[in-house]
Amino acid sequence: METVPMVSFQLAGEELNVLNGLLESERSRLLVEIRHTDHRSYRDKLRHRLEIVESLLRISAPR
Repeated sequence: METVPMVSFQLAGEELNVLNGLLESERSRLLVEIRHTDHRSYRDKLRHRLEIVESLLRISAPR
């Protein structure tokens, strides 16, 4: 199993807003692409990516 390094950083204000905007855009794009994809294996990869994006959105949501 591959070891993946963990990276930690802090964002605030405008940087956090930009990140959230990018993640929301990617989430929307993935939902559309998932709906229009006929190939099961590709759709599964897109769904996995969507799970990651949604996880990042939960982490970066303003508190």
